[in-house]
Amino acid sequence: MRVLTVLDAFRLGGAETLIAQLARVAATADLELEVLSLHGPSEERSKLAPMLANAGLQPQYLGATRTADPAAFNRLLRHIRSSKPDVVHAHLEMAMTMALPAARLAGRPAVATFHHVHRPLEGRAAARERLAVEVATRSEGAIFVSHASLASFAERYRRGRPLPASWSVVHNGIDLGYFSPVRGRRMVTMPADLGLTGRRVVTIVAALRDFKGIIHAVQAWPTVVSRYPDARLLLVGTGTEEASLRREASYRQVTDSVVFAGMRTDIPDVLRGSEIVVLPSIYGENLPTVLMEAGGCARAVVASDVGGIRDIVSHEETGLLVPPGDSPALASAILRLLDEPALARQYGSCGRLRMQRLFDAHLWAANLHAVYERAIYARHPLWGTAKVSR
Repeated sequence: MRVLTVLDAFRLGGAETLIAQLARVAATADLELEVLSLHGPSEERSKLAPMLANAGLQPQYLGATRTADPAAFNRLLRHIRSSKPDVVHAHLEMAMTMALPAARLAGRPAVATFHHVHRPLEGRAAARERLAVEVATRSEGAIFVSHASLASFAERYRRGRPLPASWSVVHNGIDLGYFSPVRGRRMVTMPADLGLTGRRVVTIVAALRDFKGIIHAVQAWPTVVSRYPDARLLLVGTGTEEASLRREASYRQVTDSVVFAGMRTDIPDVLRGSEIVVLPSIYGENLPTVLMEAGGCARAVVASDVGGIRDIVSHEETGLLVPPGDSPALASAILRLLDEPALARQYGSCGRLRMQRLFDAHLWAANLHAVYERAIYARHPLWGTAKVSR
């Protein structure tokens, strides 16, 4: 089954990195992916190049400048008509708003995936989301990657009304062969260039943005290093909050033990070398990929109890959940796992099993295949007996 996957752009984010993981296992579900980015190549795209190449992806770029770009829409329509995919799958709002109508004009079935939990919006942002929801609902399938996501959109856009038949929940998955524990008796080490050999490392892999709540981890860190002076808080990612986080680390006098690593593509090695993986988000989380990746690498996690995080993390089984924005609770949870390394290893092992059961990319690919089949049959009822004309 040939799938044209359309994204807004290639950035260091959950949706983009997930597509690479899906590509690695697509063939096992009889899927062939073609990936199209609406925006042109970016600096972040160049940094993602090794990961995309490893997944066998060679994205094409449409060069759109905005959603209301008639020339780009016509290029997209021509591309769909010429490539004739069995189904078009749009990820993120701009892609939905452009690709779903283009697919309909080209006579191709289409589905869309929402990767976030609804949050209050105003002005143009609210109008863009409303339009994306309307367009996706009228497609052959609107996918939400967590129950929290679907519930939040239903509350905002379907209050008092039944859910559309096109709406469904399909969890993302990760490549558990790629995100896996160290095998055999090989020593677990952090990548050497980070200079953290021999340290007890607590890692946050996230965009340095306000809703990720990283400042609460920095505020909690003095409590941690007062008991474990050799511990290091490793921040992997870039973003608008970096300067304020550096100021907070300086104010808290923990500059020497908070490491800003920037964006990296060796995330499996970073996770394996970490003792604990933390995600202190305060809102907006849907189904954060890094928590699945941490579980795949058998790492215990500490995370805020927001959005769809409970879909991934089982409290007191695979990690610890804390109230969002509660720095003392965050410090207490981190210290508990540092105090009890055997418990942290147990949580990590249970996390690996949970990922195998619920979030294996092979399962995700199979579930998507089923969604695509329903979409194709909805548009072309005779598809099963006579292939859609190419």
